[in-house]
Amino acid sequence: MTNFDEDRLYNVLVLGMEIFKMENTTKAGAFNLTKTKIARVVILILFTFVISHGPLMDGCFPAAVAFVAYMTCRSVTNLYLAIPAAAGILPYITKGYDPWGDLAAVAVCGILFAAARKMKLETWQTAMISAAIGIICMSVSRLATSTVYKISPEKLMLYGFLILAMVFMFDAVHSIWADKENRKTDVLQELRLVSAVSMCLMVVNGLGISFLSWPVILFLTLLTLVYLDSTAAFLTVAIGGIWTSFIGQEQWGLLATAVIGVTAAIFAKRFGGLICAAVFVLTCWSLGFAESGIVLGVDNYCLLLASAVFVTVNWKFGSKLKKSIVILAGTEENARAEADSKASGILKIKAEDMADLAELYSTYLDSRSVLANQFDITRQIMNDVRHRLNEGVRSSVSLNHERFNVDIAVAQCAASGDINGDCCGWQDIGDGKIAMIVSDGMGKGKKAAAESLMVTKTIISLLKSGVTTDLALKMINAVMLMKDDEDSYATVDLVIINKRTGKTKFYKIGAAPTLIRRRDKVEEVKLSAVPLGIVNGLKIRYMETVLKKDDWIIMMSDGVSDGGVGGNGRNDVFLSVLKETAAKVRSADPATMSDLILNQAADSYIGKERDDLTVLTARII
Repeated sequence: MTNFDEDRLYNVLVLGMEIFKMENTTKAGAFNLTKTKIARVVILILFTFVISHGPLMDGCFPAAVAFVAYMTCRSVTNLYLAIPAAAGILPYITKGYDPWGDLAAVAVCGILFAAARKMKLETWQTAMISAAIGIICMSVSRLATSTVYKISPEKLMLYGFLILAMVFMFDAVHSIWADKENRKTDVLQELRLVSAVSMCLMVVNGLGISFLSWPVILFLTLLTLVYLDSTAAFLTVAIGGIWTSFIGQEQWGLLATAVIGVTAAIFAKRFGGLICAAVFVLTCWSLGFAESGIVLGVDNYCLLLASAVFVTVNWKFGSKLKKSIVILAGTEENARAEADSKASGILKIKAEDMADLAELYSTYLDSRSVLANQFDITRQIMNDVRHRLNEGVRSSVSLNHERFNVDIAVAQCAASGDINGDCCGWQDIGDGKIAMIVSDGMGKGKKAAAESLMVTKTIISLLKSGVTTDLALKMINAVMLMKDDEDSYATVDLVIINKRTGKTKFYKIGAAPTLIRRRDKVEEVKLSAVPLGIVNGLKIRYMETVLKKDDWIIMMSDGVSDGGVGGNGRNDVFLSVLKETAAKVRSADPATMSDLILNQAADSYIGKERDDLTVLTARII
């Protein structure tokens, strides 16, 4: 006889049930998104107005065209941004500008991309089309107003190129904030940096403070020198010089000075970021005293303002600033990829060690052979983690999107009291797969419930950790064999559905038949095998089929499949009754199917001792 503390086991069972919630449940949150959406709309309107209000190349507005085209292509609801874009351009009519071509391009791009929303255009396609529309509208406007002489073919082509480039820039910046958990990694780090710098200068120009363009460029250069690398600093200076030429603020001597300053600062990089920044400032300041064919040096107000802002911002927000910059430039992904690569290498070595130990202990025929399964499980979990890390490093996106979903419901009834000796559950286990399990512990009541809960929880957890189904079942069988109670066993009915392909595997370890309903036809799945905890060297078999939309899976414990005629040799007769019931159900709700079958099984026990009843139903949708 073994000592069995039922009260203590019951407490553990209740706690386990609370922890083990396999159902995918959601709870409506109390957070109201209305204010957030309003704030987003306001920010977009203000940003659109600002960048549209800044002319380039003596009176062109490519930013307004590019932004409206890009945002409308992303979502038709963004068509309203054409209004603030037009509002930013219209005031220039009274200043002697001729922006009718830009206004026409904004309107045409908005309407065209809104109408073509179902085409799902790529970014490069959006860029090419919007650039072509801009050139056409500008040409038609100039011809209609007899001012074609005011724009040369070269300037017209540059106008179209700016629209094209800006679409890519908006996409690069959007990719940083679109999904913080899964950012796009196909956008180059350099493109992100160029886009961020350009965006800052576009805002400065739109606010009408273009005289601050060079202080902003110098400030951004200092940031890249401290928090990024020399390449980023050179890019910042180069892009700044190009953009200032578009707004009439070009100073080639200042540009040359900044390039020389960055070059000098690189040699001080090993002494720290702040020393590097100091060398840049001192170099730019000292070059003002040099005599050469090019007027070198930086205006004192530019250098002083940029340095003061840099020191203040870095002192107050240094850590947050660094985090924002590495995210903006895309270096965060590079650092994470490098760390993941190192972790993958370590896991590979450790997994090989576990494989060697598993091979060693598999030679024993006594209880030590259980260790072989434990080491093998550890190896498989490590390999699964390594695989996921490698997938993250490659940033590969699976082309096998989930084609199906699974609607699941369960109905249960205890033999007596409130404790059902069966346990069931379901959970996504990764790779587009979902596992459903029904386990029937030996006997009834608390002890049976504890056994089935342990089996169910262990198997699902191992499968979710990347352990193969065969090894998970063998491991739990070995654990059951080690129990002091020689009569302890449990059945396992396990179904694994691949939601990408519909392929479904049925594993049955001493379990009752499973029903598969396709339209009005119902089939049964049977596999002969002894329950867990009876024999060593468990042989794992499974049946595989392909399910389609609107197919049903009905899993049940033997209390349901046998019904009240169990043990009388008429089990198949009652199973046929259940099949007829399943075929006649017209509701698409799995809960209805589960309840009807459970009720029919319960009615068959009238006047007889009832077994624990469990029905788990899944519908492919």
